[in-house]
Amino acid sequence: MPWHCDIDPVQQIVELTYTGDITKRELRESASECIALEENKGLIRFLVDTTEMLSVSSLMDVYDLPVNQYVEENADRLGRVALIPPKSSRVKEAVRFYETVCQNRGWMVQVFEERHAAVEWLTYRTVSDQGEADNDH
Repeated sequence: MPWHCDIDPVQQIVELTYTGDITKRELRESASECIALEENKGLIRFLVDTTEMLSVSSLMDVYDLPVNQYVEENADRLGRVALIPPKSSRVKEAVRFYETVCQNRGWMVQVFEERHAAVEWLTYRTVSDQGEADNDH
């Protein structure tokens, strides 16, 4: 399978890694698995590593994720997605396109050149995050 998910239990981050050629079905399956982790485990921070992605099925398939699938599967709009771009310039354009479409639709998605910066952004606690943590006590 050209994608897999791992969970960092300490930082509460889901890491989705893509390698090779990614089909429409694989994009949809990986998104569904991440949305299920949101619903079942309350995980809303995602690190998507596309450094080894060689191709993606089409820009329309990329567009469909935030525009249709996320809405249909009730993805949490409080979630954050940090992307590490691929080496391939063609696929890098698709990742940037995804970032733009997501942001235009109100999803918190950002591309980072360095993994450290992506993790820092994902784990940054906002005032509202702190308020939720305070209410848990």
